[in-house]
Amino acid sequence: MVEEAPPRRRRKLSAIMMADVSGFSRLMGSNEDGTVDLIRDFHHRVQLQVDALEGRVVDTAGDSVFGEFDSVVNAIQCARRIQEEQTRLNAARPVGQQIEMRIGVHLGDVIVEDYHVYGDGVNIAARLEGLAVPGGIAISEAVYQQVRDKLDLPVRDLGLQDLKNIQHPVHVYELNPAAVAGAPAPKPTDVPPLTPVAVHTKTILRADPPANEPIPPGSEVPDSWRDAMMRSEVIIPASISGFLILSPVLLFPTGGVLPTGGAILLATTIGRLWARIERQRGAMQYAIGAAVASGALWTNWSGVTNSLFVLGGLIVAASGQRRPRKGL
Repeated sequence: MVEEAPPRRRRKLSAIMMADVSGFSRLMGSNEDGTVDLIRDFHHRVQLQVDALEGRVVDTAGDSVFGEFDSVVNAIQCARRIQEEQTRLNAARPVGQQIEMRIGVHLGDVIVEDYHVYGDGVNIAARLEGLAVPGGIAISEAVYQQVRDKLDLPVRDLGLQDLKNIQHPVHVYELNPAAVAGAPAPKPTDVPPLTPVAVHTKTILRADPPANEPIPPGSEVPDSWRDAMMRSEVIIPASISGFLILSPVLLFPTGGVLPTGGAILLATTIGRLWARIERQRGAMQYAIGAAVASGALWTNWSGVTNSLFVLGGLIVAASGQRRPRKGL
């Protein structure tokens, strides 16, 4: 009896697209039969879009679709078309029959065996899909570098992200959902000049909008520090921390416990604000570390205790240092 040859296994660089339906469990709980029909329609439409852009659907499972492309540009165009088409369909459907999708795209080295695809590239694309907002597309740094001069959509820099079961952090970018749904791709023969635009401390290239046309949502520069500090979630904890810091003057000697607690609360508030505005993942650790170290200034305890405050603050601040990126 002739033994069957083992399946051929090879490595290749592929653009992996993962798409799934947001809130699938909720939809199934409210209307199982209707949701199954919507998911079947979703699978069919994605299959058509993937085929049209020279990709292939590797697998469909429940509410998700796994697509593979030789061209990363085609993968992004496919993701955009899927979201654009779904937006048009949702506009004509009642609320109970609308579905929203999250899509992740990554470019990486994968193992192909028969019709199956394996590797970290697949896992990263799946994690990126989980980071995308409903209606949005999350892409990795590897994808961004390949398409940055070809995109006509605002891109938001999400910075380094720790992805579950992925060894090294991945730099992630997000395509704005509103712009994805509403902005048509420019014609190759009629592309406006590209100019640098600052978006979340990252310079990207996008086409200038025609005169009097509003900039698509998501391309705005983040709140300034002045505006952000006027928010209630900043004013309230800052006021409490100020009271604690001044408690020895306003109330009674506390040995530095309340002032130190107030300093840490204030630093946490500033660190959270800093992290949100500047997209600095370690900003909160830096701020809290400085506050803990400053505990030596607020207490009347021993030199050993003050040294521990300084050491602890340095350790916390050091934990905010970005780890080097590898493997991308």
